[in-house]
Amino acid sequence: MQKTCVRESYVLSPGRELSSFLSEKSVPITKEPIMTTPIPKQKSKKPTSVRSRGRVPHVPLSIVAQRPEGLYYSILVPAVEKTDPYITIVSDARNDVLRITMVCVSIYEAYLFALGLPSNFPKEQIIVFGQDRARYIPCRSCEYGEKLIYHYELTVPADTAIEEYQQRICNDLNDHFQLDVKVEQLSIVTDSRPITTENGESVELIWEDQTTMIMRKNRN
Repeated sequence: MQKTCVRESYVLSPGRELSSFLSEKSVPITKEPIMTTPIPKQKSKKPTSVRSRGRVPHVPLSIVAQRPEGLYYSILVPAVEKTDPYITIVSDARNDVLRITMVCVSIYEAYLFALGLPSNFPKEQIIVFGQDRARYIPCRSCEYGEKLIYHYELTVPADTAIEEYQQRICNDLNDHFQLDVKVEQLSIVTDSRPITTENGESVELIWEDQTTMIMRKNRN
């Protein structure tokens, strides 16, 4: 992709609403022979979409240098530049391009966006099976954490549905990191209360459904 249009752009900042970009229904779509991760049927409440009529944030050189000549592509590279993380969605209707750029994100943060989960999704609701949890959910203030941050960019036709490009991002992440990531509703114990039964006093457990992201290595 050679041209950049900033005529209409959307800057997504962590911790705020993304309601204008997400829909309740998700349709897993992929044309590539790789693993597909179904997208959860729910709205993301954060981050917020902010319409920007000025300049979009500076795109790191490590992304620009890897952009191919073709109009549509995806790029995933280690983040060598130190900058604040951000996500932008830029629409260029004239050239029929929608560009999604994620800068300085960890693996789990990229999945949160792709799966329509809020950027402040509780880390304790993420289960990592069989792998080093710190690799996928790194400590940003630790020295090793800087080596586990990435840039990602995807360009698709301008009229591509949200569900489609979310699914494409999931597929790219799954393929690159060889992961199987899903969102499930798990029943967990949140409280208890004493009750009286025919056999005396007992304790009743109070269960609630909790949205949980489950990350495991792709067995295929």
